[in-house]
Amino acid sequence: MEDLKQQYLDELKRLSNLEYHDEVKIVELIESFNGMRIEIQKKEKLLQEEQWAYLNTHPSKRLHSFCFDDDDDEDYTSAITPDEPVLSTEEPDNSLSMGDEHLDTIPTTESDEFIK
Repeated sequence: MEDLKQQYLDELKRLSNLEYHDEVKIVELIESFNGMRIEIQKKEKLLQEEQWAYLNTHPSKRLHSFCFDDDDDEDYTSAITPDEPVLSTEEPDNSLSMGDEHLDTIPTTESDEFIK
């Protein structure tokens, strides 16, 4: 497929250096290029369908498809370990929480009198 793409690009470069004044030749070339483009798209779609079929019949290969690392020869694993618990059990100093305090035990303020 890469050869077909390269052939397409080479032909475009060659034609960009030439001056075509023959309308029939221009139409033929456009049709030829459109045919090449359609052929490339069909081959890419077929390749994609083959890859999906392979992954569906070999589910264990799915993980390997995105975990491949070829830039070093060292094996290593990394784990995410939080330094603190994800959900804190302590109340922050500026918390609006009343804790176990009941509303009846909170003294009234001057602003409460205007609200009533």
